[in-house]
Amino acid sequence: MALVDIAATAEDNILQSDDLRELIKDDLRYRDKQLMRLKDEVLDLEDFNESVSLNEFTLDDFRMELATYIEANRDKLEEAPFGLYTVVPAHPEFQTIQPGAIYCLKQRIEASGNEAVNPLQPYFLVYIRDDGEVRYNFTSPKQVLEIFRTVSQGKTEPYAQLCELFDTETNNGEDMSRYSQLLDRAVTAIAAQFERKNAGNLFAGRGGKLTDAGKQVKSAGDFELITWLVIKAPGIPG
Repeated sequence: MALVDIAATAEDNILQSDDLRELIKDDLRYRDKQLMRLKDEVLDLEDFNESVSLNEFTLDDFRMELATYIEANRDKLEEAPFGLYTVVPAHPEFQTIQPGAIYCLKQRIEASGNEAVNPLQPYFLVYIRDDGEVRYNFTSPKQVLEIFRTVSQGKTEPYAQLCELFDTETNNGEDMSRYSQLLDRAVTAIAAQFERKNAGNLFAGRGGKLTDAGKQVKSAGDFELITWLVIKAPGIPG
C-alpha cells in the first residue's frame, strides 16, 4: 500500500501521512515483540500466531559447528557406541528449559520418501519434560538443538554432583524405568505427529501423497537410540 501511495498522484493519495506513520509504528512494535521473544525464550512455531520473517529456522549454523567438530573428533565419534548419555542442569533463567530428556532416535528400516514428513530422516529429535509433556517434537529440530547447545556447549567435564544424583536415582544405572517411560511417551507422540503430518501432505498441493504405511513409525521397536541427554534440576532427585 505504501508503494502504491508513493507512485500515485496527489489526487490519488491512498494513505495519508498519519496512516503511513501508524503502519511504520505497527511494524516496529511487531519486530520488537519478535526480538524480545527470541531474547528470552526458545521460539516455538506452534506458539507463534503471527508470521515470522527472521531467519531463525535454518540449521546452517549447527551444520557448520558439526562439520568443525567432526573434523577434530572423527576417531572418537567413529568409536563411540550408541546409547551414550550425560546429565546437565536445567536453566531456571530459561522458562523453556525444564527438567526432562532429549532423545535422538534413528528409524531402523530404510524409509526413503519419509523426508516429506521428517526433514532429518532417518533421525528424530524430541524433548520431553519430566511431567510427560513433549515440549518439542521431531518437527521442531532447531528448537531441540538450541536447548541442547544452551545446556551443553563449552562444557568439557561432567557435572559431578548431578551425575551422583542420577546414579542414586537410577541405582547406578540398573533402574532406568523412569527414562524408559519417558522414551515410550516420546515415541508415542512422535508416531501421532508423524501420522498427522503425513495426512497433511495430501493437502500440500497436487504432488501431495501419503508415505508407505510400512515405512511409518509406530512404536519404540521402530527406532534405535543413538544418544540422549538428561536435564535435571540441581539438588532435586527424580
